[in-house]
Amino acid sequence: MIGRVAIHISEEDSSYLKYVKDLTSRLSVVPDFIYLEEEYLFSLFVRPLEERQWSMRRHIEEFFENYNFYTFLGRDDSTLTHLQESYDLLFVKYKKHFFGKSMPEWLLAKTENIRLWVYKDGGSSHIRKVCLPVDFSERTIRQVEFVEYLKKFFDFDYELVHAMNVGRLKDKLSKRDYDKSLSDKREEVKQLYMDMFAEKRINITVLEGDPYKDMVRYINSSDYDLVVVGRRGKGMRERIGSVSLHMARSLKCPVVVL
Repeated sequence: MIGRVAIHISEEDSSYLKYVKDLTSRLSVVPDFIYLEEEYLFSLFVRPLEERQWSMRRHIEEFFENYNFYTFLGRDDSTLTHLQESYDLLFVKYKKHFFGKSMPEWLLAKTENIRLWVYKDGGSSHIRKVCLPVDFSERTIRQVEFVEYLKKFFDFDYELVHAMNVGRLKDKLSKRDYDKSLSDKREEVKQLYMDMFAEKRINITVLEGDPYKDMVRYINSSDYDLVVVGRRGKGMRERIGSVSLHMARSLKCPVVVL
């Protein structure tokens, strides 16, 4: 399921490199490092390209003995084509940008068939507990298939989390009508779960609130080491759903977007 792996690098960051080193070692892959020269335009008058590349390689070699290193001039179609055609998984660090999109946001908006493993500062490579935010669309099955594959390399437990999005009705309906709506929705979720996962018996947490604030709040208050989310859910036509993008931005732990 995971063949060629790339690691996007934009700065000398020991925590990030240690994290991806631990994971790629467990996956038994030799990664390619992707360096976008566009991100260093501000340093053109400080150090020449060759010197910056040499410095970056020296930093990488503190952690990796075997690796490949590729430089691209910027965020253009040729870079996207290379990434989509060459890799099954791309590690990238989330770093908030005040101007323009962060690297993960740009890739999520522009690519369709590459998995992104988004690192967050402080993320642990000792994966023990994984969360799958699900909506019971086709992507839900892919999420479960992916974490089952990861379990060949890592020892962890995982659970599903589903947001029913009925909390918004609490102030609009009478208590009786709201309780009835809540009961009907729980029954619907139970049936969807049984249709997909009755034989697997996966733990599931069901939230009343919406998949934006309430699910993110729940995940961030729990002790998850990794979240695996689909790019889009039911009825989504764009490359990535707004909920998935919100999670990539807002969750504290690393996020895999399928």
